[in-house]
Amino acid sequence: MRTMLNCILKKAQDTGVVAIVGAGKKGKELLMHLENNNSISIVAFFDNNEKLTGKSINNIKIVKPYKVQESNCLYIIAVEAKKRREELRFQLLELGINAENILDYYDYRDYDYLSTLDEKYYQEEISGMYYERFGKPINWQSPSTYNEIINWEKINVKDERRTRLSDKYLVKEWVKGKIGESHLAKLYGVWDDADDINFDSLPHAFVLKVNNGSARNIVVKEKTEINQAEVREQLNAWKKNNFAYASLELHYKDIVPKIICEEYLEGVADEVYDYNIYCFHGEPMYIWCIKGSHKPDCKASFYSQDWEMLPFSYGYPKDTDLAPRPQNLDEMLKLSRILSQDFEHVRVDWYNLPNGRVIFGEMSFSTWSGRCHFIPEEYDAIFGNLI
Repeated sequence: MRTMLNCILKKAQDTGVVAIVGAGKKGKELLMHLENNNSISIVAFFDNNEKLTGKSINNIKIVKPYKVQESNCLYIIAVEAKKRREELRFQLLELGINAENILDYYDYRDYDYLSTLDEKYYQEEISGMYYERFGKPINWQSPSTYNEIINWEKINVKDERRTRLSDKYLVKEWVKGKIGESHLAKLYGVWDDADDINFDSLPHAFVLKVNNGSARNIVVKEKTEINQAEVREQLNAWKKNNFAYASLELHYKDIVPKIICEEYLEGVADEVYDYNIYCFHGEPMYIWCIKGSHKPDCKASFYSQDWEMLPFSYGYPKDTDLAPRPQNLDEMLKLSRILSQDFEHVRVDWYNLPNGRVIFGEMSFSTWSGRCHFIPEEYDAIFGNLI
């Protein structure tokens, strides 16, 4: 299959000089595909973000966009948001750059495309997404690495428990039955439609979220300061969007969408660490200690059960600062054993609040949708062997 990445690599090799426009996740992903080709010179990362300019990625400087001296330079816009790509393209054209020298690099498999795709093409599409991310084909016959297994399971594992426990509403009852209600955030309400929310009945601080996906939360520290109409509109939009068609994590497909309101956990938004515990066959193996998960400069490190920092990272940049051992680590490990029983692999997430409460976050069967890099790469196979 002739992919967007193949076209970009061919043109980049032909021109030999590239400027990557966008120093975020997509730009770093593109760099991974380009930097090992000796015939391609990457002259700069372009980005308008003042917090990024002046820094470097793999010794490549991040600067504001400009017209490169080499007339054959290829400018590759590596940004997911369509509107942002259009803005950047216009900015480059205004600099006098020829339109023929500007290419886009993004995940062209958008929601409309994947949500209407015939199921018989799912494996082909997952193969394409995997190749574009890792630069190699997935082994469908005998998947062995963590990322291969996660992607293989998307269309080969049919387990209704994954759907139920990925549902941020239904999982509460299951967790309550396993470890008790004290480890759950208080639930203030649940609705089928955001227009039914009575904000007057809610406390001054709370969290609104939809149950059918990831990163669909609205943290409200003071309800008198929010625009209720905008909040309702956002929640209803999220509710209608089936998270399964973001990257074919199909266990999300049959979640009945709901809007839920939970207590605002004092300290979580400003707290330094989240604790995500990778469990294999009912045994917690690695603690993913995430620093600043609610902030753009988020970093993370993996720790053993004995709280030894481990020499690898996954997705997030590695946090080289030693994190303090959480006071309730043993409790989080014990609870994770209970919740992960009967599963080959699952990630169980916790909040360790300043007041000593240990609060369940979520369970995930497909971290990063199996589309992020382990560094070093050998840990992809190590995690796969644990499954």
